[in-house]
Amino acid sequence: MNNDILFRRLDPDFLNDLIDESKKLNYILDYEHNNRGIIILEIRNNFLDLYFLGHGIVVKKIKKNGKYCLIGSSAFNPEPSLSSNRLKHLVKDHGKTWQIYIEEIENNDDFKEIMDTVISKIVLHRKGSISEGVSEVNHFVDNRAIGRNGILVVDRQVAYPGIRNRIDLLGIRRLKDSKFTFSVIELKNKNNIEIGGVFTQLRQYIDIVFEHYDSFMATYTKVIDQKIRLGLLKKIKFQIVPKKEISKKDIKGVVILDNYNIKSDLKPNGLLHRALKDWANQPDYYSFDLFLKTNVLDSTFFHDYRGAEELLTEYKANNSD
Repeated sequence: MNNDILFRRLDPDFLNDLIDESKKLNYILDYEHNNRGIIILEIRNNFLDLYFLGHGIVVKKIKKNGKYCLIGSSAFNPEPSLSSNRLKHLVKDHGKTWQIYIEEIENNDDFKEIMDTVISKIVLHRKGSISEGVSEVNHFVDNRAIGRNGILVVDRQVAYPGIRNRIDLLGIRRLKDSKFTFSVIELKNKNNIEIGGVFTQLRQYIDIVFEHYDSFMATYTKVIDQKIRLGLLKKIKFQIVPKKEISKKDIKGVVILDNYNIKSDLKPNGLLHRALKDWANQPDYYSFDLFLKTNVLDSTFFHDYRGAEELLTEYKANNSD
């Protein structure tokens, strides 16, 4: 594997320290496992990101002393709310950030109190608002395993080095048996006016993945293997096929309209109308899908018993081994 083209992964010593039960880094995996429905743990360029409601707590190794550290925004500094002076003294103030050396945390309960405190501060900061970041977490959590015809979400907020565009969610999709290629996913929450250009946006993402395909293939072969070892993804047999075996059409672009209010499209030039117009203008050597999640209880979206039974039968037939 050529490390020069890997833009996300953990170095072997970091990965081994996470798995080694004698190391205090296992607090991180235990906490992620116990809170899998609300947080996600992401592999970055030799650091981790504990992600919650649009905010990340970084886990990295400090070069000057070789110690692992939790780092977060000063807006969510846990120190004032921790239950004991012993824990308060662990928190180091660094202006815009706070830091805690993981080796100074005595046990899982202490780690849990620290993380729970940070998360509670983020909740207060959000004041109940629902963001596309929340949608990212929901789709990430619900797509850790792959069905026969599904997409396995493997990363979020993916930016290729030197390119500003960020892919909301990156997945892999099956071509045949254990052979896979990529899928790029864009979430538009509620009634985001940018929906009118979402397929153009996806086309740009597909171009980025295709142009830098070898780097994406090398990076995510490594990242998926590491995530499986850490228990962040279910074990699968996979091979990301080389670029010579695919075309741009094989890299599926998916738009997810989450918490979408279909009533907005009863008016002329509604959001979905604009999206479809943009979709119709895309070249036919790209491939797209639209996944619509609406909170409006309209009979247009209802199935009667027979329809629901047929849908379930078709799904089971398409996804059975």
